Amino acid sequence: MDLPALALGLYKVLMDRCGATAYWKDDFVRWFTTAEPSWNREFRFQGDLGFGGKFWRNHGHFYVSCYAEDETQPIRAVMNAVNDELALYPYPKEWA
Repeated sequence: MDLPALALGLYKVLMDRCGATAYWKDDFVRWFTTAEPSWNREFRFQGDLGFGGKFWRNHGHFYVSCYAEDETQPIRAVMNAVNDELALYPYPKEWA
């Protein structure tokens, strides 16, 4: 599996749908391709989800979340839609 390409595709979703900034893109790709997925499961990108806007690779799937105090109905709707889109991306078998 081409992890850098997968990371770029996932981060594009975060930029397009969650307001993640391009500033963190290279850090995300580096984290995604080098950090041990069994213990380093989250990446804080913030964006439209607030300070606690996070991308997760956990239990065989990708998803986003935010801090409870930042969660509103519109933000919940965005997270649900983004999580549905992230579910379309393949999770590396070696991480499952």
